Amino acid sequence: MRAGATNHRRGVSLIELLVVVAIFAMIAVTVLPNIAATAESRRSREAARMLTSFIAKAQSRALGRREWSGFMLVATNTASSYAAADLFLADVPPVYRGDTVPALLTISGTASTSRFASWSGGALESGSAAGVRAGDLIRFQERNPWFEVSGTLSPVASGSFSFRIRGGTSSAAGDAGQQPHNTPWPPNNQSMTFEILRQPVAGGAPFSLPESRIIDLYWSGYGPPYVGANTSTFQRFPQVTSGGAAVNVAALFDGTGRLRQIITTGTSAGLTSRLAVTGPVFLLLGRSDRVGQTNPNSFNPADETSGCNWQYPDSYWIGIDPFTGVAKSAECKPNAVGSTDIEKLIDSQDWIRNSC
Repeated sequence: MRAGATNHRRGVSLIELLVVVAIFAMIAVTVLPNIAATAESRRSREAARMLTSFIAKAQSRALGRREWSGFMLVATNTASSYAAADLFLADVPPVYRGDTVPALLTISGTASTSRFASWSGGALESGSAAGVRAGDLIRFQERNPWFEVSGTLSPVASGSFSFRIRGGTSSAAGDAGQQPHNTPWPPNNQSMTFEILRQPVAGGAPFSLPESRIIDLYWSGYGPPYVGANTSTFQRFPQVTSGGAAVNVAALFDGTGRLRQIITTGTSAGLTSRLAVTGPVFLLLGRSDRVGQTNPNSFNPADETSGCNWQYPDSYWIGIDPFTGVAKSAECKPNAVGSTDIEKLIDSQDWIRNSC
């Protein structure tokens, strides 16, 4: 540098600084929300992958078994929300035939929809320990039909419990086509052998969904979308009662891996239901802060918690094919249309239905 020369360094003008700040502000407004949305989608996608893997594990355990097995969704219910964050593997215990050989029951009663079964001599002395409870199924002399146990067994040397037909207004155990006029009752005052088909029991460590993801049971369900012209046959799972009683959902596979039955069980009487699978089962995987949103009309694009989980593309549908037992996942189709809430819900399942 020449002696005596001055080194002039040019600074940044105020206008240039403001331009740079404005550019960063525009980037923040346009890019950061997309980054956040992408992160939410990534969390849901990973949770969906983990959930389908868990269901595949439950199905593989059922292969070759005599008793059905599957998985259970343990619900956390309030008066305004119905969701599950924990899942368990579930097994149906072996058929229960009593504690003595032979174990016999004697039938009594004349009501049109129910009867009583009594025992003595210890035939059912440890009935409660064996896991027999209201909602289990019972039949006599190894013959159909199956009735529903509607009373609680006590671990005593003698006692009785009630059972009833399945279907109609007298039972919440699922419509089995039974009515008083077409259901043959076992004869009164005769000692008979029996079989009790018990409800599934959850076991092992829970599988917990990550990243504040839950299964939104309020909108989950089963069944084909339509029969005939625009007649919806999609059924949501039985909902939480006014008392807030828990209603858990178990899905059972048979020994060939087919999805055969959905059983819902509750802590209150009359909440057990055995549902034959008439189509794919759909589980809605979404965010926990959207649980309790039951009105699709409240959806506001500016508020990411205003609508139902199935109205957002960062939520996923998990579909289980009833014939193969395979679980797949797909994003909820956005901008669902329909004249009713259920039709909009079904439209949001369009992508997963094309996979099942």
